Amino acid sequence: MHIVQIRCMSMAAGLLLAGCSSFSTNNYAIMHEALKEETAQAQRTAASLHAEVQTLQEQLGASRAAQARSQGELRDSERRLIEAQRIAELKQDELAKVRAAREQGEKTGYQVQLQLTELERLREQKRIKVLQASIKRLAKEVATLNMTLRDSAARPKPAAASNEPDDTLPPAQMKPSHSLIVRAGDTLFSIAKLYDVALADLKSLNRLATDRILVGQVLIVPEP
Repeated sequence: MHIVQIRCMSMAAGLLLAGCSSFSTNNYAIMHEALKEETAQAQRTAASLHAEVQTLQEQLGASRAAQARSQGELRDSERRLIEAQRIAELKQDELAKVRAAREQGEKTGYQVQLQLTELERLREQKRIKVLQASIKRLAKEVATLNMTLRDSAARPKPAAASNEPDDTLPPAQMKPSHSLIVRAGDTLFSIAKLYDVALADLKSLNRLATDRILVGQVLIVPEP
C-alpha cells in the first residue's frame, strides 16, 4: 500500500514538472522539498515494513520450529503409546498365563487333597480293621482265661491237714460265684462295691494284677 502511494506521488510530481514549466524557482524548491520529505517518509515506511517482514519471518520461523517440535513430540508420543500398548498386551498375556497356571494349581491341589482324604480314609479303615482283629483276639484270650479260671474255681480243693476250716482263703472264694460280662462304664471298684466284696478279693478271685478291665471281659464275682 505504501509503495503504491509512493508511485502515485512520483507520477504526480512528474506531471507537475512537465505541465507546469512556468512555476517559479521558489515553487519548484518547495515542491522538491515536499517530494523529498515524501520520499524520506516512504523510505521510513519501507524500512518499517521491512522490519515488520523480518519480524514476521522470524515469528514464522519460530512457529515452524515450534510446529516441528510439536510434530516430533507427537511422533514420540505416538511411539510411546504404541510401546505402551505392546507392553500392555504382553502383560495381559502374562496375566492370562498366570491365571491359567493358578487354576491348574488349584485343580491339582484339589485332586491331591481328595487323594489324601481317600488315603487317610483307607488308613483309618485299615487301622479299624487291625483294632477290631486285636479286640477279637484279646476277647478270645480273655474268654480262654475266664474259662480256665472257672475250671480252676470249679475243681475240688484238697483236704486240709486238719478238720478246721482254712481261714487263709479269701472270703470271696468261700461264697458261691457266677460270671459277669464287663459293660461300658464299669470299673473294678464299682463292681466290687456292687457285689459287696473287697477290691483286693475281687482282683485275687480273677487273678488280676491291676485294676484295669476291658469291655466284654468276663469276671467271676460272688453271689450277692
